[in-house]
Amino acid sequence: MILTPIGECVETVKSWNPAREAADQNIDYVDLGAVDNEQKIVVDAQRVLGKEAPSRARQKVLAGDIVVSTVRPYLNGVARIPDHLDGATASTGFCVLRASSEKIDPAYLFHWVKTPTFVADMIRKSTGASYPAVSDRIILESLAPVPSLPEQRRIAAILDQADALRRLRLQSLSCNAKLGQAIFHDMFGSPRVNEKGFATSRLGEIATLGSGGTPSKSDKKFWSGDFPWVSPKDMKTIRIKDAQDHISDEVFERTSLKKVPANTVMIVVRGMILVHTVPIGMAMCDVAINQDMKSLHFDARVSSEFALWCLIAQHDAILKKVDTAAHGTKRLSSEALQDLPVIVPPIELQKQFEMRISAFEKIMTFQDKHLNQLQGAFVSLQHRAFRGEL
Repeated sequence: MILTPIGECVETVKSWNPAREAADQNIDYVDLGAVDNEQKIVVDAQRVLGKEAPSRARQKVLAGDIVVSTVRPYLNGVARIPDHLDGATASTGFCVLRASSEKIDPAYLFHWVKTPTFVADMIRKSTGASYPAVSDRIILESLAPVPSLPEQRRIAAILDQADALRRLRLQSLSCNAKLGQAIFHDMFGSPRVNEKGFATSRLGEIATLGSGGTPSKSDKKFWSGDFPWVSPKDMKTIRIKDAQDHISDEVFERTSLKKVPANTVMIVVRGMILVHTVPIGMAMCDVAINQDMKSLHFDARVSSEFALWCLIAQHDAILKKVDTAAHGTKRLSSEALQDLPVIVPPIELQKQFEMRISAFEKIMTFQDKHLNQLQGAFVSLQHRAFRGEL
């Protein structure tokens, strides 16, 4: 296939200043946290007055436009603007791609910017250790395979069908997580209301918070091992069995980074995903974590399994504790997390809960395995599609 710079296939997107041009009008604002990087959709656009719009609210988008996050490219925060957000304003943290109808099919372009090939290219060209990012120019200069329009539409249609199956499985897993919460609620009620009268405590009184970090990227020996290094991009399921990145044991010998033991609860405390979701999970093997996460080590009064679901049951309350840090990034402070009220039922009741969850987990394990198979098949299909092998 012919490789063409993306910039030659898209149209110019209009910029404006809503604070000056629509001060007293409500606008829909799509910021980085509005994109679900797992489902690749806009999930949480804000409705704000023009004069109260953030300084980064500058790009006027249309339905069908593709937004590509320029920060933390490894997260692949991309989505298409839905019909109901036609005319919305997007953050300058996105590169907005508006497909030129004579050159590239929008659906085809959308599938391209979701490929491992595109993501790897952006990661390789990103700059900044703690806040890696790429510029609009880098995205627009990146090369995409661009066959004829009829061929693009054929490829896009095939990938649409395959991706629909993957998204259905993701939705199924989400429903399963809600079933786990239902089991918790049946046995313990609401942790916030505590209608069953259990003993209570602050999280900081029954758990110790552990921090993570990122080993130097310049030392290749640090990144040549097989020890899982978990970052927010890995927190897509409740059970964390591996990570996309791995480090060597030398990291623990030469730096202050500590291992997080298996069966430890972990939570994301920094990142734009905290606009709408606080990822919470449990390490199923020894891992290390990055600086955007915390590990929670509970004392003998609370089992890790119970603590995991107690936090999940309070997700919305935890989300309300999120505030804004430097660069506009969302954060959950250690103080806010430690101050979270939790119930402390008798340990025998917690063990009964573990038994019920264990039976439920067998179903989830099967479905998780099926999802991994679907994801693997979809990635293989992507590779073949953009190599012209379909």
